[in-house]
Amino acid sequence: MKPIGTYQTRQVFWFDYDQFQLDQLPKKDWLCLATSDIDPNDQKFEKLVRHSIDNGILEFKGHGKFGEKIHDLFDEIITQMEVVENHEPISVMTTWHNDETLADTFWDCFFATCLPETADLDNISIICTDLKGNDRSNELKKILERFENGWIPE
Repeated sequence: MKPIGTYQTRQVFWFDYDQFQLDQLPKKDWLCLATSDIDPNDQKFEKLVRHSIDNGILEFKGHGKFGEKIHDLFDEIITQMEVVENHEPISVMTTWHNDETLADTFWDCFFATCLPETADLDNISIICTDLKGNDRSNELKKILERFENGWIPE
């Protein structure tokens, strides 16, 4: 995982989906912005979801052509864990952003989140990834610069 920058006290990191080193992900209080232009209905994505739930993810944002699909898959896995596997209730907010730009959805990671009262608001990490394996970290760095210059979505 590589650092991208910090904005509004939130550290932003890039997670290389191709390398898939789940042990690099935070252990608590983090958001995930996953963009996907491919259908991710596979065991790899399910492993990511289960690991995320077991390691303190607070919110998941699906973006791109398959943003709604990965949001739905995340919710289906939550239901499977709770109903079939008798997992304790899981409180992860999931959203999808098919028709929004990456910048708009990234902005939501700072200003449009639904965080539980237990979240350490001063220590929230944002983990970004592309399920196709594209490294978009430089693009996100440029978007962070736009945020710092006062840009907000329309």
